[in-house]
Amino acid sequence: MNLLLVNDDGIDSSAMHLLCRAAAARGHRVTVVAPSTQQSAKGHSFTVFTPVTVHERTVEGADRAWAVDGTPVDCTRLGLLELCRDAEMVISGINAGLNAGLAVYVSGTVGAAREASFVRKPSMAVSMQTGTPEETLRFFADWAVALAERLKAYPFPDQAVLNVNVPAVPMWELQPPMMCPISREPWVDGYVRRESPRGGDYFWLLPESFDAPHTPGSDMDWLGRKHITCTFLTPEGCDQAAYADLLDF
Repeated sequence: MNLLLVNDDGIDSSAMHLLCRAAAARGHRVTVVAPSTQQSAKGHSFTVFTPVTVHERTVEGADRAWAVDGTPVDCTRLGLLELCRDAEMVISGINAGLNAGLAVYVSGTVGAAREASFVRKPSMAVSMQTGTPEETLRFFADWAVALAERLKAYPFPDQAVLNVNVPAVPMWELQPPMMCPISREPWVDGYVRRESPRGGDYFWLLPESFDAPHTPGSDMDWLGRKHITCTFLTPEGCDQAAYADLLDF
């Protein structure tokens, strides 16, 4: 396939580079279009009132690569409309940090993949839990590309993004992938308020946490049980169990 690889962690993300090499090793032509800087939690934002600058870069395994001074969705749009018009699929990631539960609505990784789904281009958002061991991550990168190969010919829901996450566990503990819905439990976070020595106050965002158990059978529940999770994110929702055969390979 001709793959367009995007992300929200930036052009220098080691996890994205690993995914790029895995795709190239399986015989795919890869074009990378990624933000020049960290763009996490940008959701589906894209640039409207200012020009978007691009700089060609070298990424091992990629046929061509560009760094974009914009958002993850800018990267997908520029990729599909200008820089990689022959792309057959978009893969966003591998993101450093899970994109599961309600985080899918703010994730730049998912936003970049969702932009492709709007024009009915097959797309995946691929993420790893922070602290995933290197051996597990290498396996996951190759497995994600194999899943993309299967997705290309699979009758997936209209305008769907396949959202995929791997837990931070050693290979020998990793459990089989599961099709599942997202968790609906809200996360709890907040801010630390401090006084600036130059006057005024400033705030640091605290890490999120959860104050309730996750719904049994949801993505966060299965991740906690050491499974890779897969969810079709669609405009109207769908029965995830109906697509379990996607994982039979």
